[in-house]
Amino acid sequence: MKMRTWVWGLALLPSLAVAKGADQAVTLYSGGDILTLAGDAPETVDALAVRDGHIIALGSLADVSRVAGRKAVRVDLKGRTLLPGFIDAHGHVSSVGQTAGLAQLAPPPVGKVDSIAALQAALRAYTPPPGMPIVMGNGYDDSALVEKRHPTRHDLDAAIADKPVLVVHASGHFAAANTAMLKMLGVTADSPNPPGGVIRREADGKTPDGVLEETAFFTAMKPLMPTTAEAGIAPLLAGLKIYAANGITTAQDGRVMPEAWPALAEAAKRGVLPIDTVALVSFERDWPEVVRAQIGKPYAGRLRIGGIKLTIDGSPQGRTAWLHDPVPVPPEGKGADYRGYPAIDIGLFNSKLAEAAKNGWQVFVHVNGDEAAQALIDGVRSQGLAGKRTIAIHNQVVRREQLDEQKALDIQPSFFANHTYYWGDWHRDVALGAKRADFISPQATAWSIGLRPTAHNDSPVVPPDMMRLIWSSVNRRTQSGDILGPLERVSPYRALQQITINAAWQIHEDAEKGSLVPGKRADLVILDGNPLKVAPEKLYAIRVVATVKDGKSVFGTLD
Repeated sequence: MKMRTWVWGLALLPSLAVAKGADQAVTLYSGGDILTLAGDAPETVDALAVRDGHIIALGSLADVSRVAGRKAVRVDLKGRTLLPGFIDAHGHVSSVGQTAGLAQLAPPPVGKVDSIAALQAALRAYTPPPGMPIVMGNGYDDSALVEKRHPTRHDLDAAIADKPVLVVHASGHFAAANTAMLKMLGVTADSPNPPGGVIRREADGKTPDGVLEETAFFTAMKPLMPTTAEAGIAPLLAGLKIYAANGITTAQDGRVMPEAWPALAEAAKRGVLPIDTVALVSFERDWPEVVRAQIGKPYAGRLRIGGIKLTIDGSPQGRTAWLHDPVPVPPEGKGADYRGYPAIDIGLFNSKLAEAAKNGWQVFVHVNGDEAAQALIDGVRSQGLAGKRTIAIHNQVVRREQLDEQKALDIQPSFFANHTYYWGDWHRDVALGAKRADFISPQATAWSIGLRPTAHNDSPVVPPDMMRLIWSSVNRRTQSGDILGPLERVSPYRALQQITINAAWQIHEDAEKGSLVPGKRADLVILDGNPLKVAPEKLYAIRVVATVKDGKSVFGTLD
């Protein structure tokens, strides 16, 4: 690792450029490893100085001390490691806060619900907040339940029959409703499957069994959205607090519906957002001109609309990702040729791409299966978006030749790298098969051909644990201890770049964020270990000690 001294100022006169006002509210960090993430090779410096929310110098302690001045507040890292604040390359921070208050139904290692009986017990033990008309749970996972199936309306009726109950799948692409909830939603035997979704049926082929897939679930959620901006602010702030505790200084709200926008806008107007938030507006929906005019514009009150979000398909763990070849073990009631399905009409999808190209908006597209990836490739090529840094969110089952096409078109991947840990065994044995599972989220290949990949947690699908994400990118271990695609493992340094400088670059914010360079914002995270020095298999055990946003603490302390 190399070390240099950098000062924010005129290149030929650095000392003079920072001398004026050098004693003003300067904080100097030293006493631990400071990783800049500024280049292709690891670089460590001894000290870093911050003033007015920006980095003003970094390098040797002697040089940085001269720049910082005698009155600088000195922070002793006490052997800890400082690096750029983490950037959420894709997640749903509002939903993180919203789901935190629901019945928690996640299986191990996140929670304890590993059977239908445990799910029923968790629902019975849950007390909804005052004024909530239904019982909601979040995070159940059919792949981790001993029954290896979704709960039906009968299972949920057995837990609670006198109130509407809705439980959301870990993927965020399914839900299960009890009989009262189906009645509340108006879902009956006569209800048709919505485009891009499925209402699962009982043996008679008509009666809803309670399980709602994809757009059938999304439609069910509309009446449950906060009815006022005030009601949406508290869960938003709760989610941002959780993010900050995980070292994240830039969050993403990755599929904002029109009903949820007022809460974001009002929170920004009040100036209460503790960290930056990049919103992506769900462009399958209609948006008023006043919101459309803000797409791609700078931050206001730590909020900006980064671009539009479109969703082509579903989830690989839920077996609704749109694949070229069939699912090895299809869901119950599906034939051997089942390969998932698109969640949007492709003609409509292409028209949305054309609108984005016309307006100069950045496009973020949910693609999991390789057929979905091809639809994105074809759409970017045909609708004038080549070279526009389109982001392929998840991009998990992409084929090798498709990565080359993405490189040529400037479609940049953001991989859901934690799938190897949370669902790796399921993908290998059930959802994808061994060959596709070994190439899931091919980060190393993406780097090797010149793409600039990122990695994300898609929280609340899995917790926003950035160190577990780094661990997964480096190790690709499943819960059984298998390694999925050892050739696709990346180094700890590359894994860090994926959630710092690359994540900043993908959203066009790398001039201000993502690395420690004079002039950039003082978005920092302090860890209790150096990810480049610990054993790769122990990366998940590193903890966030403190998070600093624009030079001010938003989580933790060094005391």
